[in-house]
Amino acid sequence: MIVFISFRGHQLAVQSRLDKTFGVPTPDIRHTHYERLLRSVRIPRATYVFCDFESLRPWMLQLAAELYRMMTAAGLRCLNDPAMAMSRVELLTTLRREGFNPFGVYHADTDPHPRRFPVFVRNELGHGMPFDTLYEDQESLTAGLAALKKAGMPLRGLLVIELAAERYNETLWAKWGTWCIGGQTVLEHIAVDDTWLVKIGDHAKVTPEIAQDEHDAVLANRYADDLSRAFALGNLEYGRADHAQYNGRTVLFEVNTNPYIGPFKPRSPAIRTETTLFARRRMAECHEAIDTPVGGSVWLPNWRARRPWVWFRPGFVGPPGP
Repeated sequence: MIVFISFRGHQLAVQSRLDKTFGVPTPDIRHTHYERLLRSVRIPRATYVFCDFESLRPWMLQLAAELYRMMTAAGLRCLNDPAMAMSRVELLTTLRREGFNPFGVYHADTDPHPRRFPVFVRNELGHGMPFDTLYEDQESLTAGLAALKKAGMPLRGLLVIELAAERYNETLWAKWGTWCIGGQTVLEHIAVDDTWLVKIGDHAKVTPEIAQDEHDAVLANRYADDLSRAFALGNLEYGRADHAQYNGRTVLFEVNTNPYIGPFKPRSPAIRTETTLFARRRMAECHEAIDTPVGGSVWLPNWRARRPWVWFRPGFVGPPGP
């Protein structure tokens, strides 16, 4: 059994594995949330995957890290140590320092002076669409951040990121998605769009040539070596990386620790259906590798930091953010 842990209400990310619409068989998958787990005194023996760090307040992340240590000390297999897994800023900073990424990241409320331009602004937490404005120099960036503040947008929680984007072909940009499951990487898909700001992508723009390239890349797990290194640098054992090619190298934009993958559906062009099933079979094999046989349970001691959660009820904690 594998239990995924996220913030309350964020189980949609694993729903296709919970309701068996993933398209291929997987081990017994369950879901719980941090609030419930922190109140538990006895839990099933299983593999526990700590997810959704972007949604946790710092004090809650600290409790999750203590819980991780308690559970591993009890002999449970746990993935993603909340104290060791890197946040977006720490990861991107590390990847820049280690020569993996060529671009830097800066907190918007620290009077940032990027080393190179253009740059763009995005939220530090969450995985929504970044702002699409590109600032071409320091003067325009300073003015742009001042304008955001004047318009009522606090700079705290915003990042300034140096752009690293190039066209996939003559008209489109591309972004790839690679999963890490128990330290094994699986390239899953490509997303393309007619703007540098590729988020979900436009499926209608996937030509037969692009679909074939996606198919070849997924079967070969084309970026496995690069992404394995990036996940290892970030101390991340589960999540999905968004990455692309830039100046002949792999660059990584972010890792989502609670990545969504929807129900299996046939795709167009037809070869994409075969590609999707192949990727999901490989992901299912990774799930099998981290699975713990069902049976038994373990007691969690009534540690001091956990005691308030015995009487915790929803409403005492604010929303996790966008």
